[in-house]
Amino acid sequence: MSATTINKYKATFILDLRESEDDSAKVLDELKELLSTIGGEPTESEDLGLHEFARAADRHFTQGHYVEVFFDGPGTVPATLKEKLKLDKRINRIFVQAL
Repeated sequence: MSATTINKYKATFILDLRESEDDSAKVLDELKELLSTIGGEPTESEDLGLHEFARAADRHFTQGHYVEVFFDGPGTVPATLKEKLKLDKRINRIFVQAL
């Protein structure tokens, strides 16, 4: 038997809600639900609000809505999370950091 180690992570998401009718609270709830289904356990979340980008890659997208989620889970959760959210148009960037 091998025991899986549980690590602590912080995921920061930059949301692009221009073409979506969803608000940040709904997207945050969906992110926490997704984390639970892939084996993570969300412990804390925070809506950081709208921030201007220092360098905008797209001149029509100069600011983004930042959301942070702290979660516990095995080492496979960050890669699985990025893979599941790769095609979601509402999520511009994903940063996952081990704590």
